[in-house]
Amino acid sequence: MSDKTPVGLDLEQQLDNVLAFITQPDTGGEPAKSTDSVENVLNKALYYLKNDQPPLAAKWMRLAAMAANQRAQFYMGLFFIKGQGVPHSVFHGAVWLTLASSQGYEPATAALNDLRKHISTRRLHDAQSYAATLYEQIHQQQFAHLIPPRT
Repeated sequence: MSDKTPVGLDLEQQLDNVLAFITQPDTGGEPAKSTDSVENVLNKALYYLKNDQPPLAAKWMRLAAMAANQRAQFYMGLFFIKGQGVPHSVFHGAVWLTLASSQGYEPATAALNDLRKHISTRRLHDAQSYAATLYEQIHQQQFAHLIPPRT
């Protein structure tokens, strides 16, 4: 009898399982629209982060961040800066921190100010422009149900 627990699987199979889970489409019920469900998604991300599972933490944190949760956007910025569960990218870190900061999230503003020493002014402006585009995508996604379909 083969052991199907994560400990019994070889490293390659464990990675395949994690990647399959991360990349699977979300088929579970309604999209996260209420504050409670976004908080639940954020809590899942924090659970995986505390249990040293950065790829899963990043997956759930991104879902909360794309639901316009400023705390999750802050964490996504830190994930990219540290390369924790996502590729290391100061640029993408600046994008997410800019989004959180633009909503008045003070820890993001402080982190963004610290980050200025590690990114050129031009790259920071590029990140801010990209953040504006991402902001529009997030809000278009959030309020898509209010836009009448084209005929």
